[in-house]
Amino acid sequence: MSEAEGPRRLQPKMTRGGFRFQFVLWSIWTGLQLVVLVIRLGMGSVWDPVDYLVLAALILGVVFLVFLLYVRHHDGHFWDEEEATRDDWDRRGRGL
Repeated sequence: MSEAEGPRRLQPKMTRGGFRFQFVLWSIWTGLQLVVLVIRLGMGSVWDPVDYLVLAALILGVVFLVFLLYVRHHDGHFWDEEEATRDDWDRRGRGL
């Protein structure tokens, strides 16, 4: 039955705008964690628990960015179809 419906979306509630918003936020998050980690490594001190938390946050940011890119690759055609439908409705509305 699922084959008759077509492929399913990976993230059904994520729109292209939601993707962009999350991608920007996670990119900033990952960049800041990278800067903090480089500064802490540059000081040359012994690693304390905060350094490990920064490293974990950096890894989390990278993993989530990779996941978002996977979602974009998988759901991109759904977003294109939604935009085409929206453009069609706008065009029809202007024709009235």
